[in-house]
Amino acid sequence: MLTRLHAFRDEVEKIFIEFMLHKNGWNVSRTAQELDIQRSHLYNKMERYAIRKTADDE
Repeated sequence: MLTRLHAFRDEVEKIFIEFMLHKNGWNVSRTAQELDIQRSHLYNKMERYAIRKTADDE
């Protein structure tokens, strides 16, 4: 059960970070500020979840 809970939490976190990045025009500094986390922490999460800006995000 715990594994599924962690997987669910990770997926929700990924979706939320992507949403916030889109909302802020992929401005990582502003997104980190709104999430109340350090910019480096946000970059780590983006790498962990393979979140990257695509051509559709332009």
